[in-house]
Amino acid sequence: MSVSVLSITGPLGSVSGLLQVASLLGLALLLLKAAQLYLRRQRLLKAVQEFPSPPSHWLFGHKQELQKEEELQLLLKWVENFPCACPRWLWGTEVDLVIYDPDYMKLILGRFLPPTHTHCGPGYGLLLLNGQTWFQHRRMLTPAFHYDILKPYVGLMADSVQVMLVSSSPAHLHTHTHSTIHKNIWKRQRESLALSAWAFWRSRERPM
Repeated sequence: MSVSVLSITGPLGSVSGLLQVASLLGLALLLLKAAQLYLRRQRLLKAVQEFPSPPSHWLFGHKQELQKEEELQLLLKWVENFPCACPRWLWGTEVDLVIYDPDYMKLILGRFLPPTHTHCGPGYGLLLLNGQTWFQHRRMLTPAFHYDILKPYVGLMADSVQVMLVSSSPAHLHTHTHSTIHKNIWKRQRESLALSAWAFWRSRERPM
C-alpha cells in the first residue's frame, strides 16, 4: 500500500498557510493599535503643552517616580516647581491635569459649568438653601436630630474619637507609619458606622 507524498504535504501546507494568514492579521492589528495609541498620545501632548510638567516616561508616565517616593511628597515638590497646575501622566496615553490654584479652578468651573450651577456638590442641602425652602427642609430634619434619638450613638462616637486620639498621639506616631495610622482610622470609621447601624435596627426591633 503506497501513500502519496502530496496527500501528506497538502494538509501541512494548508495549516502553515492559515498560520501565516493569522500571523499577518495579528501583526496588522498590533500595528493598528500602536498607531492609535501613538495618535492619542500626540493629542494629549498637544492638549497639555501649555502646562509645564516634570519629565515622564513615554510608556510608564510618572509611575516610576511615584513608586520611588510617597505620592504626597512628590506632589509637594511639583507644587513648588510648577505653580498653578501640572500634568501627571498615569501611563503613556493617560494623563491627569492636577490643579492646585484657586484662580485656575474658578476659571475652569466658570467656563465649563452652567451659570446656575454655582456649587460642585451632588445637590442642594441645608448649607446652600435659603428662604422658605430652607425652613421646610429644616422642619423635616428636626425629628431625626432629637436628643433622645442621638443619645444611643454618643457613646459609640466617644469611643471612636478616643481610639483616634490614641492613634494620633506622639508615641503612636513615632512607632507607626502614616499609612498604618490612616488604615487604623479608616477601619475605626467603618466600625462606627456598622455599630451605629446595628444600634439603629436594634432600637427599631425593640417593642414600644
